[in-house]
Amino acid sequence: MSVLDPANTPAAPAVTAEGEAFPSAPRRLHYIDVPAPEPGQSVPIAAGVRWARIPLPLDLNHINVWLIETGDGCIVVDTGMAASIGKDAWENIEREYLSRQPLRGVFVTHIHPDHIGLAKWLQERFGVPVFTSRRTDELALSMWSGRAKAAFNESEQFFRSHGMTDEVQIRAMFRPERFARLTSGMPHVEQFVADEDVLHWGAGEWTALETDGHAEGHLCLSNPALRLLISGDQVLPTISSNISFMFGNGDPNPLGSYLSSLQRLRALAEDTLVLPAHGVPFRGLRHRIDDLTGHHLEQLDKLAALCAEPKLVMDVLPFMFRRELKDLHLFLAIGEALAHLEYLVHAGRVRRELVAGRVTYVAL
Repeated sequence: MSVLDPANTPAAPAVTAEGEAFPSAPRRLHYIDVPAPEPGQSVPIAAGVRWARIPLPLDLNHINVWLIETGDGCIVVDTGMAASIGKDAWENIEREYLSRQPLRGVFVTHIHPDHIGLAKWLQERFGVPVFTSRRTDELALSMWSGRAKAAFNESEQFFRSHGMTDEVQIRAMFRPERFARLTSGMPHVEQFVADEDVLHWGAGEWTALETDGHAEGHLCLSNPALRLLISGDQVLPTISSNISFMFGNGDPNPLGSYLSSLQRLRALAEDTLVLPAHGVPFRGLRHRIDDLTGHHLEQLDKLAALCAEPKLVMDVLPFMFRRELKDLHLFLAIGEALAHLEYLVHAGRVRRELVAGRVTYVAL
């Protein structure tokens, strides 16, 4: 396959729920010269792997899903969100491809609704197993259980402590039924996939790599023989994935986890073809990781300087995000800023203080 002329590579998208628009400079990434498939269609992208797109009812209007041939059918990686446009696309894929290569399983990279949203629907429609990490399953179960109500109440206290006072907006964003509406229900996970598990699908071997930061339990899939990486949301070509510290976090330092995971992925072969959840497949993994890492290090230095005087997280948002923040983007920005501030706490550069019920951060 040829590569696109770097001068004509896809432009950076608008800011999305996945994160900030942050493209690499021209010529650092080489995009595959294969037109993106239309919704409900699939195209070959590598030996034994097909690329399909499921539309999303969001500002980020698609998710890439990957159909891995198994000999007697295929495994799909990720699913799309529970929306009629997503189901329509899958029904087209069923007619166009799955009628010849039956679906044999669903692999979910992580908990976010555009990835897990149609897992149960596909499982029931095709009678196939679902594979994901144990942590992803735990998080999904918490969304569909009584624990969601407790987390809902916890969210109000969390955001109030960080200086946000609009309780109506908090309740609207974190009500338990919101997640349920974006998904088709709780899939039954028949196999938990752990870090470095090797999955034998057809003639190929795929190694699962747990890469936390963007989401706990996030799994990438690496095929060293084919030099392929299905990267989920961990490495995207034109977006800096959202890294959030939120209420209920099991990971006290998600940005630290994310940066560590990037260095782990950087050890893969230099000519690895990256198959991302959003955007266009590309080569240049190490360059992309260096760009993402540098971006976060710059943000950390900026925040450390800002915290010469005690700051609430709401105080630092205008310096990190030079645009209007509202609705979901506001909450993701708060989570992103907190992830950076908590990283600085763990690095011994900033101290966290609780003053009159408010959490502030001050440089040491």
